[in-house]
Amino acid sequence: MKKHGVLCLSFLLPLLCSASAAADGFDPLSLPSLKAFYADYFDFGSAMNGMELRKADQLPFYAAQYSILTPENELKPDSVLDLNGSQKASMEDQGSVAVTFQSVKPLLEFARANGLKVHGHVLFWHSQTPDAFFRESYSKDGDYVSRDVMLRRMENYVRLTMEYMQENYPGLIVSWDVVNEAIDDSTGKLRESNWTKVVGDDFVLQAFRFTRKYAPEGTLLFYNDYNTPNQPKLNAILKLLDELTAEGLVDGCGMQCHYQMTSPKASLVSAAISKITARGLLVRISEMDIMIDGNTDAQLAQQAERYAELMQVFLKYSDSIIAVQTWGTLDSRSWKSDKYPLLFNKDMTPSPPFTR
Repeated sequence: MKKHGVLCLSFLLPLLCSASAAADGFDPLSLPSLKAFYADYFDFGSAMNGMELRKADQLPFYAAQYSILTPENELKPDSVLDLNGSQKASMEDQGSVAVTFQSVKPLLEFARANGLKVHGHVLFWHSQTPDAFFRESYSKDGDYVSRDVMLRRMENYVRLTMEYMQENYPGLIVSWDVVNEAIDDSTGKLRESNWTKVVGDDFVLQAFRFTRKYAPEGTLLFYNDYNTPNQPKLNAILKLLDELTAEGLVDGCGMQCHYQMTSPKASLVSAAISKITARGLLVRISEMDIMIDGNTDAQLAQQAERYAELMQVFLKYSDSIIAVQTWGTLDSRSWKSDKYPLLFNKDMTPSPPFTR
């Protein structure tokens, strides 16, 4: 059973000095552990990429802080789809697919060796998916395949992925983002993409059907998106979740939480979570970071308050939130590194959102 109370991320370090006072010889393993602090509420984790595994001295720090990791790019279709192998396979059957997991193996090995769970991101996305996936013989110049061929490719892609993980890393991947960012921000309709062009407007439904069919029992399946609290997007996501729930295909919604200092308001975030969880669905805070324009003491202090405000919202719904994950580990490796969005500086010293 989860504990209840008012906690927030920035209460972690009353016993430690601030990041600005860090000196030579700082030991990152002396920090309190995020995963331990939140263990009674939800998993706490981060996205990680293969480059980070090259810093052997930093790996114990990541293992100490996090209970779950998401491969940042290594499970996206442009990393998994083996185009050369698929081209060869298509000579006999246009619906055939070949996959490779060489990029993600080091991250999976690290997670397994250190007792971390893994969240799979992502099976189907309009971005970072080769255009050749949708074309005859997987050729960049080929015609787009028929709907029936693409459906077979979708099914084979999911089947091969799940079979590989079950055979080589059973139980390690506890959840998947099945579809990512399918809703348009301004219209609330499906985003136009190769998926809608080749498969049609039911591609999300088909993706979840295939994934539920082949995913190991107990694997949680999520729809994942950004700007979730905003309208008309929120209502469109809720409608999509209702359609998937009607067939028992989805377990929850991933809220990315790439947020600014004042937007969206915490009340809107809370309202969105409430509407999702009221449907009996789970929530993952899947890609959290908070951007600021500079790293003055005042700006960092405001960022710490913003993190604390949002963490209080997440703790309010901790019975339904299964994980909170930042999108990256160190500020220097963030996709928005010039916005100082994360909890740790480039030398692993904690930033004010961790230390306030």
